[in-house]
Amino acid sequence: MSEPETFGARLRAARTRANLSQDELARRVGSSKGYVSELETDPNIRPSAELVLKLANETRTTVEHLLRGDDPSAGADKAFFRSYEGAHPEVKAKLKAILEVLKGDSSK
Repeated sequence: MSEPETFGARLRAARTRANLSQDELARRVGSSKGYVSELETDPNIRPSAELVLKLANETRTTVEHLLRGDDPSAGADKAFFRSYEGAHPEVKAKLKAILEVLKGDSSK
């Protein structure tokens, strides 16, 4: 199956994969069902960056995927590393320790 070519089609596909209705997605992002419908069907509509971020979060995808069709798993990795870079040193130490445990388990 090929990747949808427009923002609206990618949003609809992500919403469907997340098992959300237009009503539920609208409620979660503080919008209306009508506006979500417009986002999915009107190629000329331009949502705010804040709304695109909320839509990506609620549909469990990435902003890059919604806007450009980038592989959502690659975007998720980038987001994780951005979050890691800004983390408190104590949190970084815990994450490193978890990684070491997981790497040790991979040999089993």
